[in-house]
Amino acid sequence: MIASVTVVTADLDAAVAVYRDGVGLEPGAEHRVSGAPLPELDGRRSVVLSGTGAGGAVHVVELPGARAPEPLTTLGWAAAEILVADADEATARARAAGLRVLAEPRPVGAGGGLRAVQVAGPAGEALYLTQVDRAPEGFTLPSPRGPVGPVFIAVLASEDLEESRAALEGRLPARRVTDHPLPVRALNAQLGRPEGTLHRVSTLQLPGRCAVEVDQYPAGDPAVRVRRSPWDGGIVAVTLRGDGPGGIWTVPGAGGALVASG
Repeated sequence: MIASVTVVTADLDAAVAVYRDGVGLEPGAEHRVSGAPLPELDGRRSVVLSGTGAGGAVHVVELPGARAPEPLTTLGWAAAEILVADADEATARARAAGLRVLAEPRPVGAGGGLRAVQVAGPAGEALYLTQVDRAPEGFTLPSPRGPVGPVFIAVLASEDLEESRAALEGRLPARRVTDHPLPVRALNAQLGRPEGTLHRVSTLQLPGRCAVEVDQYPAGDPAVRVRRSPWDGGIVAVTLRGDGPGGIWTVPGAGGALVASG
């Protein structure tokens, strides 16, 4: 159901090179944006990059002067989770291309069926490169058809998890799977918290073997800021394709994060 995540960057060519060489996504032809979820992006240079198999793509849009926030330190869409066949190989490829590793590859979730590495993307977004050997109980997740697959989870940073989740559940064909405290290693590292600090995380299963993860960010933390315009860079919108109501809407409690659906 995730069609794409829209990433705003000051340098399209550099960002495309990172996603191609450091992640392994294949770029399509350059084009000019039309019908963007934000009017500031209409007419801008852009490229869509995809992995193997059906699922979400990364839509990179150039906005000269856009800033690149420090990953996982802003409310809103914080990360794109991309399917990989081997998390260790994905880590080596990312490092060889100069990407900064936020958290080394390690088993994640319940049941030991997932292994992931978190790296810093080129525009202030985080990228979770996740190997799915076996989906945890309650989830329906894709299986790799090549070294790098599609975007299959979008991660939302919220100052009010319950408000953000209620809006997603009310407008999307979403099924709640998890709601529990977890020690999110990359988030703790970025916020300067002890490694074992727990953060409340809730995941919603979507059709098409995709999901949205909502992370509760610590209230009042001076290290966390709000994106106020597309010039703040990073992931500004997630486009969903499926049975939900159409339109472009803002997720409450999540720093102006946009969803384009229908």
